[in-house]
Amino acid sequence: MNINMETIKIDYSQLMDLRVDFAFKTFAEGNPDSLISLLNAIFANAKINRIVKSVRLKNPNMDKKSIEDKLSILDIRAELDDGTDILIEMHLHGISQIKSKIIRSWARAYSEELEAGQKYTSQPPTITIAFVDGAVDPIEKHENITNKIHRGCMIMDKDDNTVFTEALELHFINMKAFAKAINEANSININEVKEDMFAYWMSVITEKEINNKDIIENARKEKEVIQMAVSAIARQSEDKIMRQAYQRRKDEIYFHNVELANHLQVAEEYKQRAEKAEAENEKLRQQIATMQDN
Repeated sequence: MNINMETIKIDYSQLMDLRVDFAFKTFAEGNPDSLISLLNAIFANAKINRIVKSVRLKNPNMDKKSIEDKLSILDIRAELDDGTDILIEMHLHGISQIKSKIIRSWARAYSEELEAGQKYTSQPPTITIAFVDGAVDPIEKHENITNKIHRGCMIMDKDDNTVFTEALELHFINMKAFAKAINEANSININEVKEDMFAYWMSVITEKEINNKDIIENARKEKEVIQMAVSAIARQSEDKIMRQAYQRRKDEIYFHNVELANHLQVAEEYKQRAEKAEAENEKLRQQIATMQDN
């Protein structure tokens, strides 16, 4: 349905990048109706029969336990109207070990929900939605799913694929794959996306990578919630104090990932040295064995 309303002109070059967790968290917490719409679009795209009517924001309260967690936690944690706990994470960088990090975050959140004396069976499920800027699996390992835009994961029986428990539900949303597909099609009509609202929201979130801004403009004209969201992002981007905090966060993420990359590079160098030393030792052992045989 077309929304008959005058849309203000948006300078997209000045908008904050919602893929930066600070901007996304600030936007989502300040616009609960937009967050509800986004969540419903994600679940609908995954063909999950779940309608979110309200959200109650909570403190993520996640401890920093390793070098990957050096950054302050800026995830969104909320409770849905049916009691389901939900974690929403935005990862623009550092996705090489993201699966392990997300499982740890989910486990901590799930364990925190059980109160003393409460039955295990009464505990509501915990859902994690992770926006990631790229594939979470090496292409050579999972070539058939590496470029999927939306992966929904649960604990399942490996033989008959029946769901073992609904306590864990993970959604990995590949922002890079989405932007690539949209740019190639020059339209929201791409095969993997089943719901227009999911495409509209993803276009807003990945706006910095969308070549044709008319796609977002059309979304603004079609859906009032998208129009209100983009206007909210524009106002947020014009706030000088907010802008300074956003830039500090961008710098913090950048330098953290440089440090992490250096850490991983050093670890890889040590691994290669150890493998080389072991190969040389094995060669020497074989030479000694040959001399003893002679």
